[in-house]
Amino acid sequence: MRGLPVAVEIRLVESADVQELSGLLARAFEEDPWMSWMFQEPKFRATLAAAWMKVEIQCARNMGSSWLSLENGEVVAGSIWAPPGKDLHEGNTFRQLWYLVLGANPGRADELLKGLSKIGEMHPKQPHYYLNTVGVEPELVGRGHGGDIIRHTLDHADQQKKPCYLESSSERNIPLYERLGFKIIHGIEMPDGPTMWGMWRSIS
Repeated sequence: MRGLPVAVEIRLVESADVQELSGLLARAFEEDPWMSWMFQEPKFRATLAAAWMKVEIQCARNMGSSWLSLENGEVVAGSIWAPPGKDLHEGNTFRQLWYLVLGANPGRADELLKGLSKIGEMHPKQPHYYLNTVGVEPELVGRGHGGDIIRHTLDHADQQKKPCYLESSSERNIPLYERLGFKIIHGIEMPDGPTMWGMWRSIS
């Protein structure tokens, strides 16, 4: 007996999606090296990661650059991008995220600020699409949802002749990004933490 046909849709995130997508991305990043560096206490990491994701999703949604993927009506993946010339972490957004991190790490302010500042300093200056976050519901990893939702924005970037950039703190994800046209351009060492790989995708 054949299974039911799979209906996949990728669309912009709406206000009603923010809470659900925040939870999905938090689950996807709960064991991520960078998220674990920021929120070191496992007991609270999922809650803090969801709060972090919620701020970033809301900011990207206001820019029209956060996407989700649905399979038969169920959210299975999401992405957070910044379009060329836009910064997800300007002004109040950075303050919200910084107070969240600082509240969870009252004794690590210097270390965390040094790491976050290093990420900002290494960020390319040329206008580009910035893939801030992409995540798949953990039990659905390996089915192509991550690649599909990234390609959705890469198609827009290609149409506009714009390069793309991302940072990956997960070495196992690098082959996927390389298949999508990204190349490692530098490593970013977090203080007493993981290495992040900056990856650039040139105009095709």
